[in-house]
Amino acid sequence: MSRVPYFSSVFAPICAALLLVGCNSSDDSPATEAAKKEFSVTRDKATKAYTISVTENANWTVYEGTTPDTITALLANGTTAQDLTVVYNPNDTRVYFKYVTDNATITASERLLPIEGAYNVRDLGGYKTADGKTVKWGKMFRSGDLPQLSAYDIAYLENIGIKSVVDFRSEGERTAAPDTTLATVTDRYEFPIDAGSVLTTGETTEENYQALIEGNKNFATTFKDEFKSYFAEAMDEANLPLLFHCSAGKDRAGFASAMFLSALGVDRETIIEDYMLSAKFVAEKYASYVEAAPHMAPMFTVYPEYIGAAFDTIDSEYGGVDKYLTDELGVDLEKMRAIYTE
Repeated sequence: MSRVPYFSSVFAPICAALLLVGCNSSDDSPATEAAKKEFSVTRDKATKAYTISVTENANWTVYEGTTPDTITALLANGTTAQDLTVVYNPNDTRVYFKYVTDNATITASERLLPIEGAYNVRDLGGYKTADGKTVKWGKMFRSGDLPQLSAYDIAYLENIGIKSVVDFRSEGERTAAPDTTLATVTDRYEFPIDAGSVLTTGETTEENYQALIEGNKNFATTFKDEFKSYFAEAMDEANLPLLFHCSAGKDRAGFASAMFLSALGVDRETIIEDYMLSAKFVAEKYASYVEAAPHMAPMFTVYPEYIGAAFDTIDSEYGGVDKYLTDELGVDLEKMRAIYTE
């Protein structure tokens, strides 16, 4: 793998929705907390170029590697805020970066994967947990459906080594849009949640908004078996890296993501921030639908109230998310945190 790096002369802020970065540090001092905002990684979907942004004036060093465990090669160092753009050859390789200062070490890669033929494909790594650990990068991915992956997409996902796929779509959805085959995938798991059994569309914007509120409550109550099955596979390290998806990657996959991060001890505010990224990442996919039927707009996006309704139901009916996960979904929280956090 070769690279062509260059620094920009003037720091240019990048869209905040794409800059969610994880911290991999045992130092929980205020300096470390502040440093989380000083380093971010994005990747351009069209050019595949990385932009590594340093926003602080400090003695810093950035290392690179092709796995989270092999970030040892020196990429750059400096003392001032700046952007570093790096183009890799071949460009279908995912790179992980480590940013080191006197106060903190931050590990990051692109959260939104540069997939051409699918929407909302994301890494769930990098988030801080309540006990000061970090969700590992490169282990658990979420996405929309995968019927139109390009040759680049296939190579990229195979280079990551996606081993298992969990599909929450109904049989009809899978038949209409079958996933593209990845050579690295050894197991596919189908835990169908029929969107029609969850959502009842309405004639007004408010009715459709309320339909998603009720749909998310149903995820928590009616479809416990399906999400329990997902966690059974997630707790098997032989299945990793694992990618789970539905159609848009925002509702069924959104609930699964919220439960996954909850199981690892990520705070609810951060979980909702992750959930809300879908609003940005599926907008293009559904723009024509919203234009044709504006009253359907709530069906094609997410709001905090959607996943909030699921959490409220879990809190009121099951005694909180930890109890729900362990008693209703059969999750071994200690095992999950041993597998997915560091």
